[in-house]
Amino acid sequence: MIEQIVIVGFGCIGQAVLPLLQRTWPRAATTVVDRSLDDRRRQIVAAHGLHAVGAGITADNYASVLGPLLRPGTILVSLAPSVCSLDMIALAQDRGAFYIDAGIEPWDYAGDTPASPLSNYALRERMLAFARGRERLPTALVAHGANPGMVSVLVKAALMELAGHAGLEPVEPKHRADWAALARRLDLRVIQISEYDSQQAPGYPRDGEFANTWSAQGFITECLQDAELGWGTHELALPPDGYRHSDGSGVAIAMNRPGHRTRVRSWSPAHGPFDAYLITHNESISIAAYFTDDADDVAGQPPYRPTVYYAYRPTDATLASMQWLDDRAATRVRGERILRDEIVGGEDELGVLLLSGRHGGLWYGSHLSIERARSLVPYNTATSLQVASSLVAGMRWVLANPRCGVVESEAVDFRSVLADAAPWWAPLGGHVTDWQPKPGARSLTIGDFLLD
Repeated sequence: MIEQIVIVGFGCIGQAVLPLLQRTWPRAATTVVDRSLDDRRRQIVAAHGLHAVGAGITADNYASVLGPLLRPGTILVSLAPSVCSLDMIALAQDRGAFYIDAGIEPWDYAGDTPASPLSNYALRERMLAFARGRERLPTALVAHGANPGMVSVLVKAALMELAGHAGLEPVEPKHRADWAALARRLDLRVIQISEYDSQQAPGYPRDGEFANTWSAQGFITECLQDAELGWGTHELALPPDGYRHSDGSGVAIAMNRPGHRTRVRSWSPAHGPFDAYLITHNESISIAAYFTDDADDVAGQPPYRPTVYYAYRPTDATLASMQWLDDRAATRVRGERILRDEIVGGEDELGVLLLSGRHGGLWYGSHLSIERARSLVPYNTATSLQVASSLVAGMRWVLANPRCGVVESEAVDFRSVLADAAPWWAPLGGHVTDWQPKPGARSLTIGDFLLD
């Protein structure tokens, strides 16, 4: 049982998750910590009987501000950008508290450069090193929003469905090596996290404004970073501008160009083929690592790994906002807007697209509309509800598994987490497809998908 919830960052997702938390744990005391307790935030705080702390969390003050709030029976929910995940986890575990976040964060993205130590690859490598030796401490579930997070759960559900479509009747895997072996048996070559956000907000963005359905600053940061992808063993050559990392596990590569200048082809049930942006995300790397079959590894080279990346087509308003981005800077962005009440229709179609060299493809995911999201819970859009419900499902798993140390989403019990999130993500399911990025492109290498 959770006695206290501490939310760091009371913006779009912090507000969205609040009503779900209070429905799930109505007796838990909730504290929100945010640098900007404006009138809107204060109204929500008062309406829900919250305790609020007006403070920006920094490397200098995080222990003094958050330490007194944490104790056994508390869960720290870290949702603020540029608040270091490693330091948050260490503090929570030192106080006997649980932890969850929606993405691995450093203290600051300032000065980010190509091949930066702030890439998702580097951030994950540091998280894995940090996690060693902490396996019996209170559970900290990292990068468990919608994506990264729930999409790793969807990959397992999709893989079982693809196996059925291929005529296999495998025993559901229990361990990582068995999941990787099943993916290899199915000749699974590509996993796209495929998202098409058709939510509509006429009149936005305004001049110089960056509009988005979740953190504007978070997406700007992702756009300006190098495109990153988990690197499959079927790939024949690096893509243009591609480079390998000189250290770490080597499960991923990057491209020396920002994600908002890197386009790929994707497919979804509602929209068919569409153009998307290859945006760096943690799950591109963690999923690729999880499904690496290294049972007969030769000289450090595994025999099987799929290529994994995030293919994102944001709202029309966000697409228009991206005109203000230069290659590596956002100096022309003069304001930010989180689209919520401005949205008049549409849905966020978010899923995983699995493509096999022998058994076709399968898309598995959600078609959550803005109308349904609003009917279920306040303070939400289709996008934020997918993230918020994933956080709550992840928190329920943490409580059921209280002493696991630092855990990635791929390691959770996918059936229970999927069952907890599914009512919020509905309609949710799988769709078989014979789509290919190019006619006859059966190799399914990254060159078949890249548009630029």
